[in-house]
Amino acid sequence: MRAPSGTGAPWRERAPWLKWLGWCLAAAWAGFLFMQSSSSTAGSFLANFPPGSDKVVHAAAFGVLAALVTLASGRPLVGVLAALLYGVSDEIHQWFVPERATELLDVVADTVGGAVGALAVDFVARKRHRGSL
Repeated sequence: MRAPSGTGAPWRERAPWLKWLGWCLAAAWAGFLFMQSSSSTAGSFLANFPPGSDKVVHAAAFGVLAALVTLASGRPLVGVLAALLYGVSDEIHQWFVPERATELLDVVADTVGGAVGALAVDFVARKRHRGSL
């Protein structure tokens, strides 16, 4: 059975209210990330953790963003691309924030986290569609 949009993946179809909710939450989360990125003191608590811990935080934060975009769009690739592009824009933005640094590895962490978040939503959608969740 083909999906109405002709995608061949009926588990990727979303109810209109779910699309709306997903996009609203994704926009709100992106706003939160921008606010955190604008702060010179954001992430200062990470100084108490081992080096590289900030990459885990990046992956988790952008995983949430990609999951919400995937929830709204039904397309994991759109979620991953959103995480990648927003991660790049975040690093460019941090270039102009005092006491913040830009790092290519942050974008890598953002993208990896985005892939995990997007694929997790797609996995759950497939399982729900098949009735095994």
